[in-house]
Amino acid sequence: MIPASDIDKLLLSFCDVRWLKVARIIGKAIQTFESRGVRVAADELDARMAILVGARALEAKGDIRNWRHSEVRLPSTLE
Repeated sequence: MIPASDIDKLLLSFCDVRWLKVARIIGKAIQTFESRGVRVAADELDARMAILVGARALEAKGDIRNWRHSEVRLPSTLE
């Protein structure tokens, strides 16, 4: 089992201060884990993404459970 902190670090590493589709970030995370020979369920990544948004480590637009129609970004310090 992958520690939640490792999943969070990986998800955050694919984020930026500009808005990016949730599908893109989760897709990259799945590819990265698969390239390491690690299987991780998409719903686990989805849950961690929701936790990061809830903890305000990420800002979100739209319903992040609908990956293709929502976006996240790192919090902006300029606003």
